[in-house]
Amino acid sequence: MTHLSRRAILRGATALAGASALGACAVSTNGNVTTITVDVDEVVTDTNVALAVIKTGLGFTGIPAGVVTIINGTIGLIQTGLTSFKATAGSSLSLTFDSTSVPAAFTSLIADIKTAAANIAAVAQSEGDALSSSTAAQVSSISSDVGNIAAILESIIGTAVGARLGAAASAQTGRLIQIDAIKARHGLR
Repeated sequence: MTHLSRRAILRGATALAGASALGACAVSTNGNVTTITVDVDEVVTDTNVALAVIKTGLGFTGIPAGVVTIINGTIGLIQTGLTSFKATAGSSLSLTFDSTSVPAAFTSLIADIKTAAANIAAVAQSEGDALSSSTAAQVSSISSDVGNIAAILESIIGTAVGARLGAAASAQTGRLIQIDAIKARHGLR
């Protein structure tokens, strides 16, 4: 019978907790190659939250045409990126890739969401005089939260690599809390 030390048991429990907390991704290493598997549904769900947050801006009263144009353009940009991501994933429930070769469709989708956030922030600034102070704050909130969703999606890969290196495994729970808070701020629950 193999004797397990307390340290070995704690290491095993920590690894198990890390694996179970990282629902959006999994990591494995073979030699010097770290492979990441991303849950396609998590990426699609978070992206759809970004789209829903942006669409709330279309419901504001007295919104200038320039803001509507930018909002509609960002919706189209993200929808195109999401379509490309889904095409890359195909019917698979997960995407698996080497940590040094993240699929272009994934990085492009994140870039599209970041661009959307930046464009909304820019139009909030340029159209600031035409917006009421509360509408300007709401548009800024949309921009900020869409940027946060892009960061959350980026963190899926960072969390997976960090967990492989022994980092804390609470990031997945944190991601879900952040997404829920964003949805709540925009009345999407």
